[in-house]
Formats: sequence, structure tokens, C-alpha cells
Amino acid sequence: MKLLTLTFLTIFSFISLVSSADDPFYKNLEKQALKRHDLSNTSVYSIQSLKLVATLLAPDSANIKKLKSTNESTESFFKNLALIELPGSEDQVFIYEGQIIGKNNARIKKITKNKVILEENQKEITMEIVQ
Repeated sequence: MKLLTLTFLTIFSFISLVSSADDPFYKNLEKQALKRHDLSNTSVYSIQSLKLVATLLAPDSANIKKLKSTNESTESFFKNLALIELPGSEDQVFIYEGQIIGKNNARIKKITKNKVILEENQKEITMEIVQ
């Protein structure tokens, strides 16, 4: 019993001495979330400055349609996505159909295999994948 208690105290003492800064697996999740929010905040960028990198289309099959009709899944799980690159860096952000982005609050109307169609100030804008 003494050996077990001594082992426990030794391990506890060692753990308390190791700070979170020394732990390579420690992440401050609040700080990471703020950092990611800053990178994904497309509202400060104009639509023309964003670069379309890739698109990811949601599957369209009988099973997916059946899942959509149930309350077991959310509709946002089945939206088409696009990957855009922010100007001045190589930071990339996923956007989805229905999302509002850019300085002038452009709404993403549709995402297809190689382009994104947006509506900004009652004008339709098309972004195409640049290779």
C-alpha cells in the first residue's frame, strides 16, 4: 500500500511540475479558436480578392435523400462546399451554399464542380477555379 501511495505521489508531483507550455500535445483551444476565426473571417475581404481553389460536392443518392428527410441529420451536412484562398497569404477557408461572405455581404447561391455563383448587391458574380 505504501508503494502504491508513494508511486501515486511521485506521478502527481511530476505532473504538477510539467507546465502546459512544455507539453507538446497541449493546445489552448480558446486561443486556437480565435486564431482560426480571424483567418476565416472573410467579411474584411472583397469578393474579387478571394481565389477559388477547389469545390466539394455533397453526394446525391437515394440514401442521402432518405437521410435528409429524417430528423436524424442536419441539412447543413449535405451542402456543397468550396475552398477559397485568402489574399496576402496561403490561408484557406471552407465556404458553403447560403453563407454570407465579403465586405458587401455576398450570398453564395450555388457551388458547382468548377465554380461558385454569388449574389452581391443584386449582381451575380461567378468565381472559377484557377489552376
